Amino acid sequence: MIRWLAVLLLAAPLTCAAQSIDQFFKDTFEQELRDNPEFATLTGHHEYDDRWTDWSKAGRELRREHLQQRLAMLSRFPEASLSGQNRLTADLVRYDFRLRLESDDVETHLLRVGQLFGFHNRVYTLIDRMPAHTAHDYENILARLEKTPEYVNQNLAILDESIARGMMQPKIVVDRVLTQLTTQMNQDAEHTLLLAAFRRFPSNMPVAEQQRLHARAVAAYQNEFLPSWRKLHDYLETTYAPKERPSDSLSSIPGGRAAYAILIRRMTTTTLSAEEIHSLGEKEVARIEAEMQKLVADTGFQGTLAEFQQKMKNDPQQHFHSKEEMLVFCRNIARIIEPELPNQFRHIPALLYGVRAIPADREASEATNAQAPSPDLSTPGWFNLNTYEPEKQVKYDKESLVLHEAVPGHVFQISLAHALGDLPDIRKFYMNSAYTEGWALYAESLGTQLGVYKDPYSRYGQLASERFRAVRLVVDTGIHELGWTRQQAIDYFAAHAPEESVLEIDRYISMPAQALSYKMGELRIRQLRSEAEQKLGPKFDVRDFHDMVLRNGTLPLDLLQREVETYLGS
Repeated sequence: MIRWLAVLLLAAPLTCAAQSIDQFFKDTFEQELRDNPEFATLTGHHEYDDRWTDWSKAGRELRREHLQQRLAMLSRFPEASLSGQNRLTADLVRYDFRLRLESDDVETHLLRVGQLFGFHNRVYTLIDRMPAHTAHDYENILARLEKTPEYVNQNLAILDESIARGMMQPKIVVDRVLTQLTTQMNQDAEHTLLLAAFRRFPSNMPVAEQQRLHARAVAAYQNEFLPSWRKLHDYLETTYAPKERPSDSLSSIPGGRAAYAILIRRMTTTTLSAEEIHSLGEKEVARIEAEMQKLVADTGFQGTLAEFQQKMKNDPQQHFHSKEEMLVFCRNIARIIEPELPNQFRHIPALLYGVRAIPADREASEATNAQAPSPDLSTPGWFNLNTYEPEKQVKYDKESLVLHEAVPGHVFQISLAHALGDLPDIRKFYMNSAYTEGWALYAESLGTQLGVYKDPYSRYGQLASERFRAVRLVVDTGIHELGWTRQQAIDYFAAHAPEESVLEIDRYISMPAQALSYKMGELRIRQLRSEAEQKLGPKFDVRDFHDMVLRNGTLPLDLLQREVETYLGS
């Protein structure tokens, strides 16, 4: 997700002998920022906030050339000449760039349309993350809004290619995206979140300037954004939908199984096959359900897991009455956890974040998620809570959810990575789903030491959450490798994750393999902790172990294992 100008590379492709490895990493990161302005914004680099990534065919080809050229340049630095950290950074860049080149085609075409991270929702996510402190900041937001037609047109050209190649999403995904687009189009300028910044100007900005910027924002929204969104909606409805793939399974498209294998490598940073992951998931579901059954028996309940689940579902005290009640409940959990963090961690980052509801236009199809604060703290982090139909949601799983999304999960881990001042930026801002989601799921297991899980119901909720991630291994591979129907997936959910919405299944259909990353990453971290406990015995300190896992920032799982085992062997 990152890039630079090929002409500069071509003008001096043989400078590595004179260039230090540190300068190479710096230049490579600058290239990434230039090639992907959205990535630059999200990492707190605001030099390119007035533009979108160039999604034209020429722009895409140029980014591939940049990755290939950087890999060639990296190979000219002898590994033996690199220090330990520089060697790790070089290995990470090499691993990441190769995997991105392998998966670029599949991701560009297949994952472009989606109800979670489709290119239409990225517009909202990105503008939400843009600073709004000065007139220049507001001009940048306006520039992106005014360039929405070009952004949409470039993406529609990609979808034309996708149709020609048969790399399509199925009906359920297209229908959910169309519903989102309809809701977004029906918002006027005074209510859309895209213009939220223009309804709360800084107090030191002159009134005349506020009025000018507001008028221009309304014009951009009405004259540029809305026509583009209507064009996108019409295209999906009349051009894309008639060509949607007939089956929910990725294996139903030409080369679908090979594409799924690529996405598994990309999302899990492992080389396990779909069949191996499916089998592992079934074993994990059985193991966790045995623990859940024991916990239920310890409460004195004599029935089955399904009956216990139904008992809690019918308990009015386990349900919310409003969205605001859900938000307050989760905020209070976070306040309990934060003072306990020093019991588990030697290094704690600045935690500038809040808890808010997912916007109404996306709440029916977007899962709870997190955003870390910008590295310069110019924008806060957010635990974005799905508060859709609060009366149907339960309290007993919310402690594990806060641990996962906020502290010490996503907000904590990503904020800490951004604050690792001795690492080059290309390390601090590298992300992969297996590590980040694996860490967040592992973080759920720390609740007892962090002041929560004080009753058997919240502990049951933690096990249910872990089981849910194991169920994903079975269902995702079932759909995309074994050709399960959506109904087969729903039936498996009903038997092994009855507390979860079937909207989750539509997420797996939309984003093949992403759901595998959670359990695969968590299992690797648990494995490493077990090795550390056995190796160190009474000298084991959980704070040191967590430092070993976190101090290098995000890593592919194999590199993480190498670094921890090297430390343990020293």
